Amino acid sequence: MSDAKSHPSSVKEIPTVDWLDLENDREKFLEGLRYALADCGFLILANAPGLEDEFQQEAFKQARNFFDAPADLKKASALQNDPYVRGYSEPTPSDSGFGQVVESFQYGIDEEALCAYDDESFPLHERFFRGPNTWPEPENFPGFRPFLEGLNKAYHNITLELGALIVESLGEDPSEFSTYFNRNEPYLFASLNHNFSLDAIAVDKQETIEKEYEKFMSPVTGAHIDGPPFVALLINDRPGLQVVAGEGRWMNAPVTCRTADGDYKVPVIPGSVIVNTGGALMHLSEGRYSATLHRVNTTMIPKGETRVSMPYFLLPTMNGDLVPFGKSKAQDNDNVGYNAGRDRGANSAVNLMRTYPKLRRRWWAKEFAALKAAHQLEERTETLAALKLATERGERFKESQDKK
Repeated sequence: MSDAKSHPSSVKEIPTVDWLDLENDREKFLEGLRYALADCGFLILANAPGLEDEFQQEAFKQARNFFDAPADLKKASALQNDPYVRGYSEPTPSDSGFGQVVESFQYGIDEEALCAYDDESFPLHERFFRGPNTWPEPENFPGFRPFLEGLNKAYHNITLELGALIVESLGEDPSEFSTYFNRNEPYLFASLNHNFSLDAIAVDKQETIEKEYEKFMSPVTGAHIDGPPFVALLINDRPGLQVVAGEGRWMNAPVTCRTADGDYKVPVIPGSVIVNTGGALMHLSEGRYSATLHRVNTTMIPKGETRVSMPYFLLPTMNGDLVPFGKSKAQDNDNVGYNAGRDRGANSAVNLMRTYPKLRRRWWAKEFAALKAAHQLEERTETLAALKLATERGERFKESQDKK
């Protein structure tokens, strides 16, 4: 366990909230949520149910077994084989100028498609997010699908329980959470990410990328907020994740599972899960809990090694506006970058189309061309709102410390 305190005098570590306090001291747990999400914008959930160290060890073993396999076996489940955002995505080019070389495997709720992908009588998000997973051949990866289904179950249960508790921590009716999250018919985007260290990037670009990571914000380093989800959950087995928390500076997130020897140079909290606030929570709480700016810092991954992370994004129902908790209707709110009447489903779909160009070009070129400008504007507005709230949070934190 980490020895991080819930209310440190200066934020040296991201706050830890212990799931066991739900039974032992519920108010302590809720106060921990309030402090972590309002004052820091990020938290570590210790003793996460279903994600114990033994489970995580097996999960990372299965994920690495997949990523370490020959390319042709991985490509058999290529993302672009089907119109749904599911399957294997090849590594980004090492000479792209981007700060990360990463390959991934995406998955969602495994279900039958509602309609043909190009049936425009259905909303875009129903055509894009509803469909079967693209699994690798089971004879080549016999443990892969069972592990992902177990991970999905654990993540799903935590998200739904934690989401209602977060609403309660805001002083609102926790039942309002179920207005936006249907346990039986959720919208899900989840991923296994395999990040390479700096030495996987073209030699002539490494120095430039190192300098870009020294900047607070840079398009090269991929700093962003997760706009569509309420919260995002993540487990990881190497350093690299950084968040803007506390005083408004970049801080290193811990590792949730040690899978290699050596000095990780960040805390290791076995059996924990990292909780990141998304844009939907920022909107629904009217900025009381802001979306968290974060990035993967390639320079923190030990050279010659790789980092595996498993982010999980459960998305709110996509029909209609996000009406803030305790309110009767939605309205424009510049403070959190929200415009009433937006097509949230299309926004969520286009957000992922942009990330996976092979999928987009094969199946969704027309939709992306029509919607990308509106999505870019919404994303920029949300990110600026989150950055403004984070700056204000940092100023409040410093003022409170000056008074002590």
